[in-house]
Amino acid sequence: MSIFRDRISSRIDAADEVLLLSLENGTIKKREKIRIIPSSPLDKIHQIIQLNPDVLICGGLTQLCDNMLKNSVVSVIPWVKGNTDEVLNQFLGGTLSDSVTII
Repeated sequence: MSIFRDRISSRIDAADEVLLLSLENGTIKKREKIRIIPSSPLDKIHQIIQLNPDVLICGGLTQLCDNMLKNSVVSVIPWVKGNTDEVLNQFLGGTLSDSVTII
């Protein structure tokens, strides 16, 4: 999840952290905030891809970022807004989809 404080970052290129979760059978086994310090938005995407996530939940993203992620093995759920814990609960419950807004 690309995050800003306790919310999904409005744009992936504005996120300064990602919340990396390790799941096993729908249960969180590890939860880690990772600071991303890029020299450019493309560098940020490369850093995220190097973390090797299966899924990336994020807010808005540019076409270039979207293309880079599509060319990787990362599944992307974009245009999500809201509190990270609430978004995570929806994801774990199988009810999170594109264009979700959780206030």
